[in-house]
Amino acid sequence: MSRSNSSGSGCSHTGMSVHIPQELPDFLLQFTKDAIRAQPEDIIEYSTAYFTAMVKGQPFSVKPNPETKLELTNEILGILHSQLSERETVRKLEIGLIWKSLNMPENTLNHILSMGKFGEEIEWNKFLASCCSYLGKNVKDALTQACYIMNCDSNCKPPDACVSFETFRFLYTYLAVGNENISQSQIDRVLSYLQKRAISNNGVVKVSDFINNRKLRLDPTN
Repeated sequence: MSRSNSSGSGCSHTGMSVHIPQELPDFLLQFTKDAIRAQPEDIIEYSTAYFTAMVKGQPFSVKPNPETKLELTNEILGILHSQLSERETVRKLEIGLIWKSLNMPENTLNHILSMGKFGEEIEWNKFLASCCSYLGKNVKDALTQACYIMNCDSNCKPPDACVSFETFRFLYTYLAVGNENISQSQIDRVLSYLQKRAISNNGVVKVSDFINNRKLRLDPTN
C-alpha cells in the first residue's frame, strides 16, 4: 500500500513514493514506547529479546523502574505528538495517562499545564508549543523544537525541518503573545518576512529560514 508521508497544508513531496506496510508506524511507535519505559542498559540485547518474543508469540514484560523518572525530551514529545495530534483538542486526563505510561514526572506535566493555563480540554498544538517552550531557552528554540517534531516533509531532513506557514504562524503567535518582551510590531515583522519566504518555498517555513538569520529576531534573547 502506498502512503504519503506529508501532513499539513502547504507541504509537498518531490521524491519517489515508497511502499510502507500499514502496520509499521504503530509497530515502531509501540516498540519505542516500551523501550523508553524499560530504559534497558543494552538496547541491542533488549531489542533481540523483544522481537524474539514477538516472533514466537510470547508475552514480553515491560517493567519500568518506578524510581527512574524520565525527563521530557524532543523524542518523547514526538511520541506524544504522534499519538495525539490527529485531534485538535485532547482531554487533560488523556495526556496525563500517556505521560504516566512513559514514566514521566508528574510535576513536569503540572508545570506545563500551569504555564499554559490549560483546562480540561486542551488544544493540542498549544500544549505542544508549551512543551517546546519548556525544553527551549527562548521562543526561537521552542519553534525549532516544534518544527523538528511536526516536520511535514520527509525530504526536509535534519538539521533542517519544515512546517506550513499557517502552522508556524499559529505557534509563533501563541508563544510570542505570552511573552511580554515581544511587541505586536515585532510579531508582525517576523510573520511578514517568513510569509514571503514561504510563498517562494511551497508554502512552508523551514528552520533554516530563521535559525541563523541575522535579519530576523523572533524574540529579544536570540
